[in-house]
Amino acid sequence: MLIDSSLDVAEIPPIIETRDTTAPTVASLFAGIGGFCSAFKNEGFRVVWANELDQFAARTYRHNHSDVKLIEKSITSLSVVKDHLEPVDVLTAGFPCQPFSVAGAKKGFNDPRGKLFFEIIRLLKEFGQDRPKILLFENVRNLLSHDKGQVFTRISDEIQSAGYWFMPWNSTVLNTRTHTDIPQNRERLFMVAFSWDAFDFNDFQFPEPVPIQKSRADILMTNEKAEADLYFDEESQYGRLFAESMATGKSDSVYLLRRHYVRENKSDSFFTLTANMGEGGHNVPVVKDPWGIRQLSPRECLRLQGFSDTRFTFPAELSKTQKYKQIGNAVTVPLVQKLAKECLRQLKENLKKGLK
Repeated sequence: MLIDSSLDVAEIPPIIETRDTTAPTVASLFAGIGGFCSAFKNEGFRVVWANELDQFAARTYRHNHSDVKLIEKSITSLSVVKDHLEPVDVLTAGFPCQPFSVAGAKKGFNDPRGKLFFEIIRLLKEFGQDRPKILLFENVRNLLSHDKGQVFTRISDEIQSAGYWFMPWNSTVLNTRTHTDIPQNRERLFMVAFSWDAFDFNDFQFPEPVPIQKSRADILMTNEKAEADLYFDEESQYGRLFAESMATGKSDSVYLLRRHYVRENKSDSFFTLTANMGEGGHNVPVVKDPWGIRQLSPRECLRLQGFSDTRFTFPAELSKTQKYKQIGNAVTVPLVQKLAKECLRQLKENLKKGLK
């Protein structure tokens, strides 16, 4: 499939590989396909190591970040000493969100995946005085209010006990749609903590909203017919549902199948991409083009997460289901890059004397 020239890929910064040993360093837990790492590389950081359990995500990560030491195992068995984890300036972690999401069972710390947050704290304590100077964590918005706020309070207490400046105002909800020029309605909670040993205070500045964003047309690849398996048979169950909704809705809207009904996004944006896209025809955004009714392609979904057309690819053997899952689990690269830029500023301007 050809790349639609209507999207100026120069506007999406390429991944900048740096082997400068004096560059600030970053590592990533729950690294996925490398969204955090791509963003920090774009700001000149050197990615030292990453950790990811999922074998398919690990393949994609290695395919795009062959220069990084990737440790493919559960965080529960990750060890600073045994795995030779080099100290870094910044540690990122998009720890599992399903236990805290409104779309899940909302078991919080009673879910084994929810307990994985405490493994991050364990590793921080294993680093001792060599712990990361800055922590950047990401999760769903609902983490703030889960269990009447008790979960977030526990997380805050644990971060502080590990030796970090962290208060409620050191976290905020950012939306890809309002804080980048990418038209995906995707809200995520970001938390930033500063080590007591490295900083006298934590005044991390989160990015402000941006006034202009790309349109849906900038994302969609409409110059040629998409792959055949992306199109719905309009006589099939799902095809009929979409055709009926599009007949009464706007032809250029984005649609989404939720169980047994179709939602229309009437704004010039896209629904939140989720990890269960591609499973049984549900949850992948659907549009109508000159050739019929179809799902967004994986490349179009990658654009909605800010991954470069020219610098990011999937391994050839990866299934579409895995591609959609990995994209839905990823962070929006240009949004995280803004946070990486602020991390760099803090490391340059506010580190305690003797640490610069």
